[in-house]
Amino acid sequence: MIRLTLWTFSLLTSFLMAGPIIVIDPGHGGANHKHKTDGSQKGHGSSWNNAYAATGGHLEKNLALEYSQEIAKALAASPRAQKLGAKAILTRTADTPISAMGRAAIAVENTARIFLSLHFNGSSSHTAEGTRGYVCSKDHPHWEYMHFLNPYIDRDRAFSDKVIKSVATALQPFGGDPSKAKTIGDSKTDGGHLKDGIRTLGFARQDTHLYQAVIMLLEVEFIDNPKISNWLLGPETRVKARQAVAAAIVTAICDHLENDTPPTAPRKAKNAN
Repeated sequence: MIRLTLWTFSLLTSFLMAGPIIVIDPGHGGANHKHKTDGSQKGHGSSWNNAYAATGGHLEKNLALEYSQEIAKALAASPRAQKLGAKAILTRTADTPISAMGRAAIAVENTARIFLSLHFNGSSSHTAEGTRGYVCSKDHPHWEYMHFLNPYIDRDRAFSDKVIKSVATALQPFGGDPSKAKTIGDSKTDGGHLKDGIRTLGFARQDTHLYQAVIMLLEVEFIDNPKISNWLLGPETRVKARQAVAAAIVTAICDHLENDTPPTAPRKAKNAN
C-alpha cells in the first residue's frame, strides 16, 4: 500500500497539471473575530475583512473572491494561456479564513510561477484613489520572526508595474485614473510600511530558495471612496468592470510567462538557511 504525504501529493498534482501554475489569493475571508489579523498564526488566522465599500454594502472579502474567480475563469478561456499551459489555483473558493502562512504554503506546494494576492483598498480619509501593487522590498524589513533579502525584487516590481498599469487602464473607461497607479515596496525606503496584508508575500518570498515565483499583492481600487464605489460597483458597471480587470490581469500574466525564464537553479537569499 502506497501512502502519499501532503507534500508528495502536491508535487504529483503540480506534475500532472504540467504548465505554469498561477496561484490567485483572494484576500481575507471568514467570520468576524475581533483582534484577528492576516499576520496571526493562531486561532482563525486571517482578518475577515478590511475595506468596506462606501455604497452598496459590499465587503472586500467578497469582492476579492469574485474577482479572483473571474481571473481564473478568464485565464482558462484565454487562447494565449492555453497555449502556455497556464492553470489557476485559488487559495480559497469560499468565505473561509486562511492564515498568511497557509496562503503562501499553497504557492510553495504547487511550485507557482506567479503568486497574486488580490485585495481592495481603503483609507482613513476615504478620499484616496488609484490601483496599488505591493512587493517585498530588496531589503525586507525586520519582523519579529524573520528578516531576509529579496533576490527577485526586479522581477516582482516589473510584474507589479505591468499589472497595475493594465488594471488601471482597463478601469479608465469606468472612471479610473492610470496616473494614480503605483507600485510600493514594504519598507519605508520604498514608500511602504509593515501591514498584515503584505505579510503573506513575506512568507512566500521567504522560500525563494525553493522556487522562483513572481509575487505581488494587488489592491484594485479604494472602495471606501464614494466616487470610486459608485463607478466600480454600480449596478450598470460592476460586472463589466470585474471582467475588464480580469482580462487585463490575464494579459499581464501571459506577457510575463512569454518573456520570463525562471533561473535554472534556485537562487538563495543571502541570509536564508
